[in-house]
Amino acid sequence: MPKNNNLEEILRSYLIAVVVLLSGCAAQVATVNVPGIERSVPARITDLRPEKEKQSEIFSLLVTSDAYATYRVPDSAVVPPATRLFQHRAFEKLGADSGPLEIKVHHLVVYRNLQAELRRGALGAAFGGVIGAVVAGQIKAEPSGIVTSLVDPKAFEALTETEFKRALYTEQENPGRGSVHIVYIETEMQGKRAFTRTIVPIKSNTEESPLVSALNAATAFHLTQY
Repeated sequence: MPKNNNLEEILRSYLIAVVVLLSGCAAQVATVNVPGIERSVPARITDLRPEKEKQSEIFSLLVTSDAYATYRVPDSAVVPPATRLFQHRAFEKLGADSGPLEIKVHHLVVYRNLQAELRRGALGAAFGGVIGAVVAGQIKAEPSGIVTSLVDPKAFEALTETEFKRALYTEQENPGRGSVHIVYIETEMQGKRAFTRTIVPIKSNTEESPLVSALNAATAFHLTQY
């Protein structure tokens, strides 16, 4: 009898996940109004990202999986797309007075992690040292819940076959286990290459789209590297 109860609980959680993920945030599109965005057109941007980073993917809907309730957010989820928004912010900071700005984007990808919220329990294997290997240097946490760090490129690439692990976090980074966006950005500008990771809580006190808030925070942190 206990086994049947466990199976029923797994199936129930699975159905809840299907409803939430397929009818909710995965289908929403955030439109950003950026005054004067046309001014940044002269900044040349080359998109070198792997094609899959631009596409949506749900890594698992099975509640017993370590990849459960994690997924990649597509470029189409925000208008203008993230690369265009980054181009404009980079131009505002670096390109307006310093001549032509050349931007190479190696990675700009957003992951969403809803594991704890949908499981209603402990993350188990999702917590721990898997993501710790990706972080290069100090982790900085702000009172707002935003967490920033640099990324080890080799460790990031090592997770290509288990990509869902890029959407995980440690207990130190998210002790409240709230749902988050995790944004990775790697660019080359002004002769320097930088790779950053930013974790932003999905629930906030602002009226701004959670995805847009995550992109803005990630871009702002990334540009501090230049």
